[in-house]
Amino acid sequence: MFYPGYRCLARYQKEDYPGGNKSTSESWVTIEKVYPPQDMVIISLLESYGIPVKIQRREISQLPVSIGPLAEVQISVPANLVDEAKTLLQKAVEEPE
Repeated sequence: MFYPGYRCLARYQKEDYPGGNKSTSESWVTIEKVYPPQDMVIISLLESYGIPVKIQRREISQLPVSIGPLAEVQISVPANLVDEAKTLLQKAVEEPE
């Protein structure tokens, strides 16, 4: 849950907002809570497989950097793609370098 004093940044796919007023809280599921720079790696991986991603982060504009809980990034995907996204992330973790 985000507090009212924080600005919530999110990225949406255009297909998910066909009128601009549709509530998507039921259609998106948070699959990971991570910290930078791991968030960018996960987002890039999912988007490269065609899975739309929505991110939410807490930000206080008066602070130039985010640390601790303020740096947490929630990564969400559409509910119908949760299993596929989790499988991709699991395979990426298990792959030897």
